[in-house]
Amino acid sequence: MNSISEFKQILIAHLIAKGLEKETIPSFIRSMRIYLSNDPKINYLKANKHLHFLGWNDIEVDYHTFQLAIAYFEAEGIITDFSS
Repeated sequence: MNSISEFKQILIAHLIAKGLEKETIPSFIRSMRIYLSNDPKINYLKANKHLHFLGWNDIEVDYHTFQLAIAYFEAEGIITDFSS
C-alpha cells in the first residue's frame, strides 16, 4: 500500500510532466482539493471546467490526472465517499 507522500510525489511528477510549474503545484492541488471535497461525485470534465474558471487554463485535467488526485486525497482522508 502506498503512503500519502508516495501518492503526492506521483501526482506532483505527473503535473510537472503535464507542464505545470513546480511552484504553482501546491495552489493547483489545493484548488482540486476544494472542488473534490465539496463535490466528491464530480467528474474530471466538470472539475476541469471549474479549474479553468479559476484561471488554471494551462493544464487539462484528464481522467488519469483526476484519478491520481483522487487517490492522493483519499489517502489523506479528505475524500472518503468518492464514487464515480
